[in-house]
Amino acid sequence: MKLPSAARKHLDTRTVLDYLEGRLDASARAKVESHLAGSCARCRRQFHETAQLLGGMRTDRVPAVPDALRSGVLGLFVIHPPVTTPEALGWQIARILFDSLAAPLPAPVRRAVGEARWLQIALADDRLELEIEVEAQSSVTIRGRLGAADPALYRIDVRSGDEALSAWPDAEGRFALEHVPRGAAVFTVQGPTVRWRLREMDL
Repeated sequence: MKLPSAARKHLDTRTVLDYLEGRLDASARAKVESHLAGSCARCRRQFHETAQLLGGMRTDRVPAVPDALRSGVLGLFVIHPPVTTPEALGWQIARILFDSLAAPLPAPVRRAVGEARWLQIALADDRLELEIEVEAQSSVTIRGRLGAADPALYRIDVRSGDEALSAWPDAEGRFALEHVPRGAAVFTVQGPTVRWRLREMDL
C-alpha cells in the first residue's frame, strides 16, 4: 500500500517550529496534523519535546531590574574625579621663611621701608609676602602679595581676637586688610585645591 507523502516523510524541526509558532498556512498545517495523527511515533515525540522546549523558553523570562538597583550598580563603576573643594581638603601648615621681627632688616633697608614687619611664607611652591604696619595702638594694617597661579581665586583670612577679616588678592596677587586688631592672630590661605594655615603669631 502506497502511503501518503505526509506519512512517509518525517517532519523536520523547522516545520515543527513553524507549526507551533503559527507560521504555516492552512494547507501546510493540515499536512502536519495528518502526519502526527498517523503512526509516526518519532515525529510525535519530536513534536512534544519541541513544544515543551518552546513553552519553557517563553516562560523563562528574567524580571526587569528596578531602576534604583540598576543605577546603584552602574554607579559603582563610575570613576569619580577627586574632590578638590577646600572643605574636602585637610589643612597644610605654611612655613615662615623670613620674619623681620626675628631677623631684623639692615638699617639702610629699615630706613627705606619704615618700621613695618616683613614676612615671607612658603606655601609649598608658592609664596606669600606680608607687610604688617602698626596704624594705632590697638590695630594694624596688613598688606601682602600672593605669588601663585591665578591668585584671584584665593582668599586670605585673618582671625585676631573675636574678629575675622578676609581679603581676595587681585590679578597680581596684591591685597590689603585694614584695622586688624592687635594680638594673637591666625592666617589662612584657601585656594581652589589647597588650604594653608600659618601658626599663631602676635601682631
